[in-house]
Amino acid sequence: MIRPAIVEPRPWHFPKLLRSSLDSGLELAFINLPGQALASVELVLPGPLEAEPREMEGVATVVLHSCDEATITLPDIVERLELQGAAMLGKSTWGYTRLGLSAPARRLPKALELFASVVREPAFDESDLAHHVETQIAAWKTRMASPTAVTRESLNASLFGLEQREGRPLAGSPETLEAITREAVREWHEHMWVPEGSTLILAGDLNGLDTEELMAPLETWQGKRAPAPPPQGIPGRPGIVLVDLPQAAQTVVQVFVPTPGRRDPDWAALKLGGHIMCGAFASRLNLELRERLGYTYGVSGGVSARRTGGSLVLATALNNNSAADATARILDALLSPSPFTDGEVRDAARYLVQASPLQYETAADVTVQAAALIAVGLDPSFVDHHHTALANTTAEQVNAAWRANICPEDVTIAIGGPAKFLEPGLQAAGIQATLIG
Repeated sequence: MIRPAIVEPRPWHFPKLLRSSLDSGLELAFINLPGQALASVELVLPGPLEAEPREMEGVATVVLHSCDEATITLPDIVERLELQGAAMLGKSTWGYTRLGLSAPARRLPKALELFASVVREPAFDESDLAHHVETQIAAWKTRMASPTAVTRESLNASLFGLEQREGRPLAGSPETLEAITREAVREWHEHMWVPEGSTLILAGDLNGLDTEELMAPLETWQGKRAPAPPPQGIPGRPGIVLVDLPQAAQTVVQVFVPTPGRRDPDWAALKLGGHIMCGAFASRLNLELRERLGYTYGVSGGVSARRTGGSLVLATALNNNSAADATARILDALLSPSPFTDGEVRDAARYLVQASPLQYETAADVTVQAAALIAVGLDPSFVDHHHTALANTTAEQVNAAWRANICPEDVTIAIGGPAKFLEPGLQAAGIQATLIG
């Protein structure tokens, strides 16, 4: 038996978009993917969560999850979607809401009629709203039972402050969720779910389909977008906080360092540095803390984009006895790293570029990525430009970008675990942490 030769993969490019728009202001993007029989739709609805009423935070999430329970003209919309083999899903995040639909491409004409009804005229029955409020409250309680989630919420609160929206829970708290009224839900839908400024992305095997006919149900969708507050920045960086979780069997360590974003010349270099440091199984910190020392099952993280700028994030769960030493080693690795080598940078670039097509195997993968980029004003062709930048970035550039952007005064760390046990070790390691909780 002769083994096949290992060769360089063929160049891959992100699928091209065909752009158009409706008179209402709705932007359209079509992506023809021959052979993808399961089509995907993503509707990007700009709407920062800062626009939510302070006393009813979580309303954006409740609107999203209850919109497809029933519509004014189609109270049986759930059954109708199921008959088309269609499913709806979505997510409300800090800067926008994403409403998605998956359906067989051959059934898109009917499925998009139903999708348009959900977008234009959700019924928001009281019983449905009450159900989804209860669901979100239950989800909040589940998160608060998780040391990882509690530490993450504490990190956000410390980083942004409770006066800023990003310092409070994304989907609201029990107090704000219970205060949500049907009128507030309708108002959010009326002001934020409008075609003006929104984009609909459709990907799949579109051969033989008339895109104008497919979009016809959305031509009657009208509305004017209400003004919304701009994204808030990071007001201050408190350093290191210790979240007291007396019953925690493990200690959770989460790190946040603000960085420039996708448009910055250092972006590709920072992505490579983040991958080498904590973004792969063979990353420096995973090899150190997991393989060599046995402190953890793994370290995960990397550099990722935010609404404005980006961030280096890192997370791990550790044996309580190892937490102080591990935190000291993480700080040392991030702030005083040995230079990234040519081999490390070359291997990271090869992996990030060559593994990328695996992230876009389905139509849904393609539309989700396109939605994320369009939501921040970037064309999805950014993916190709980014791959080129990764492939051409040198170790010297990665080292320079890391030194310039990963600074001690910018690091925020949240450590979640039994404070009585952790404090002596942290102090012995020279780590001064502010106790909260």
